[in-house]
Amino acid sequence: MAKSKAEITFMKRFMTAMVVFLLLIAIQAFSLELLNMPTWLNVAATVLPVAPLVWAFFIFRTRYRTLDEYMKALTGEAFLWMIGLLCFSSFIYGMLAMKFPMPEVNLAFVMPAVFGGHGLIVQLLVWRDNEESN
Repeated sequence: MAKSKAEITFMKRFMTAMVVFLLLIAIQAFSLELLNMPTWLNVAATVLPVAPLVWAFFIFRTRYRTLDEYMKALTGEAFLWMIGLLCFSSFIYGMLAMKFPMPEVNLAFVMPAVFGGHGLIVQLLVWRDNEESN
């Protein structure tokens, strides 16, 4: 199936944002490790990679607005599933942590887990709908 010009533009912009993110992560790692910078500059270098992620979010938001109603519904349902999974699992983890020693969980893993899980769930929902229609 041929991709539309809008899909190609979306992919180019989104992948550009991801490449910029990875470059900034590398710059961040090297600068924090190798340079002796003041605290404010360390903080700036640490949070700088968030900028292309915000850009990617707006790129995705623009793409979402162009989706048909079916894909919007699946995308929304996938995010609901991810929010539910995240909320229930963090609540369960927190309840366990009140009673048992638990390892720390780095919050930086939440966003990749949500967006990665969302993409997987969208694919599962599409697969389920295709199976039901056959």
